[in-house]
Amino acid sequence: MRAGLLALAILVPAACGPKVSTAPRAFDDDLEVRPAPAATAAAPAPTRPADAPRSGPATPPGKGLRTGTIARARLVAVLDAGPGTFLRQLEVAPRMAGDRFVGWQLVQLLDRSGPLHDIDLVAGDVLLAVNGKPVARPEQLQVLWDSLRTANEVTAQLRRGDRPLELRFTIEPPLAASPAPQTAAPPTAAPPLAASPAPPAAASPAPPAR
Repeated sequence: MRAGLLALAILVPAACGPKVSTAPRAFDDDLEVRPAPAATAAAPAPTRPADAPRSGPATPPGKGLRTGTIARARLVAVLDAGPGTFLRQLEVAPRMAGDRFVGWQLVQLLDRSGPLHDIDLVAGDVLLAVNGKPVARPEQLQVLWDSLRTANEVTAQLRRGDRPLELRFTIEPPLAASPAPQTAAPPTAAPPLAASPAPPAAASPAPPAR
């Protein structure tokens, strides 16, 4: 199963090109130009062996984004395409600690032009959870995939070497929070009826005198 980095397919905002200054360079026409004096030959610098290449941490291939925004329409399009389409962009492998599953380790990005290219992801990163939800089993992946339709943020918790790393992207426009369902109040018991006084007994007529 290659479910490791599923929610990150929609985590790249619009790319922006580098800024290039087009202002003309200042030049003074009245400046008297003099030939530069002949430079004295400098003594050659002593040579030394070239430094050995240093092995450092891998760098992401693109912009290395860790935060940004995601268009909700783009997110919905990715979710509609299904996780299988997204998983074609990358290769992952389970990362184990003995018999315990830790997360999904990125082996390589297969699509160099896809939306993951500009995210701060490098080979060896281990995905632990997305929006706080683990993705170790297929049913967990499906629960997460469905929850993203109503999410206002996507966060990915990863580990790079021995350091934690979090990617956090806001989904725009946000969805309004659904009001909590109101439970009907229990019916109020009617107060007990007061006992009505018994009507007075009618007086019996006196027997006739004899």
